[in-house]
Amino acid sequence: MSAIASFIQPPKSLLDELRLAATQPTYHEFLTQHGKEVADYPWSGYVLATLLICLKEQHRIDLMNSEFNELSTFLAKSRRTTHFIFTHAHKQEFLAKLDGEFSEQSLCDYYNQFNGSAEKEAGKPMLDGVPAFRESLSALDKDSVVVFRIG
Repeated sequence: MSAIASFIQPPKSLLDELRLAATQPTYHEFLTQHGKEVADYPWSGYVLATLLICLKEQHRIDLMNSEFNELSTFLAKSRRTTHFIFTHAHKQEFLAKLDGEFSEQSLCDYYNQFNGSAEKEAGKPMLDGVPAFRESLSALDKDSVVVFRIG
């Protein structure tokens, strides 16, 4: 089973409307109409869930927490999919760290250890997630956020 990851950048001024839209069947249309896709990730979004934890644990890059944690939780519960809100503060703190050296083999090893699997090809999708996160943070400014979702 696979999941799609998306990185949509709406204006921060629309977050109250985003909250309301999350309870409606037109949520996806709201995001498409009021935001733009700022990164592309062709692999299963579930890989990015593991990568987020790896980045936090091994590289001190925590993209899972922000000033909008309550909204992220609300969106996740309302839509029954993983949601995180990336902010300009994430960009300032972590963008340069995402330019660091990441090893495909070490990411593969982390994926397999974390998931109790033996996927020999897991390193490439994990490594490809790093530039996707970097692209999404690069797009941020003080007046926008990135709604990252896996579902």
